[in-house]
Amino acid sequence: MKVREYADVVHRILCALGKSEHLTVWHKTSSPPYPLYCLHYAAKDADAALIYVSAGIHGDEPASVQCAVRLLELLAAEQHNGVTFPFDQYNWIISPCDNPYGFERDIRENAAGLDLNRMFENPYRSTETTFIAELLLRTQELNKPKVRLALDLHEDRDSNGFYLWERRASTTLPVGNEVVQQVGQVCAINQQPQIEKHRNEKGVITLLDTVTTKGWTRGRFLAEQIQTRCLILETPTTLELETRIKAHMVAIQTAVKQAIKFQK
Repeated sequence: MKVREYADVVHRILCALGKSEHLTVWHKTSSPPYPLYCLHYAAKDADAALIYVSAGIHGDEPASVQCAVRLLELLAAEQHNGVTFPFDQYNWIISPCDNPYGFERDIRENAAGLDLNRMFENPYRSTETTFIAELLLRTQELNKPKVRLALDLHEDRDSNGFYLWERRASTTLPVGNEVVQQVGQVCAINQQPQIEKHRNEKGVITLLDTVTTKGWTRGRFLAEQIQTRCLILETPTTLELETRIKAHMVAIQTAVKQAIKFQK
């Protein structure tokens, strides 16, 4: 049974595209009734850092989708309604809803009953993960810019607060602690010592180099195939939707600011 309409997401995507010449369709599938979109925002500086934002690979995590769409709308708008973060100084590729079937029905899996975020050892087994792999490998084929930071937006029904997974090379300085500190001004942080059998350090779970214990997730694909830092952001679904969207947005802004500062 449907609990929300993917058509509303598509409508907002198309409206954003119509408002800004800097926004274009980067990658798309046309499979009815669920076309998949990835949008590209081109900053005035073509050499500016490229940020990848993805959401909705699990259909029962709606705040991730709403945040990604809102980010598109912010980039498309001439006025940012009091938002002072310089979103338009970066290049973006944004995939706002990677599992429309699950999103409409508020379920984790796709129409075939697959958990899409465990399929990246061989992503070409489903339309959705093929779409994701192709758009990411496309970034590798281009001369510039490369993806400098990936942000995968998620939610956790079992968590009592926000937390994140930080996949990075051991030679790269961490940014997760600063992200958690800023998000802590919006909502509680998960302080449990372990999450999914991984050590949780005050809201940050660190996966260095090619750690494989989480299985073949998008984060692992990003780390191994795209060679980029990836933060997987988890908001607790026990909170109001707007609070979760705000937590994601604060996390995005902080992560971008910190990661790009360290890479200069």
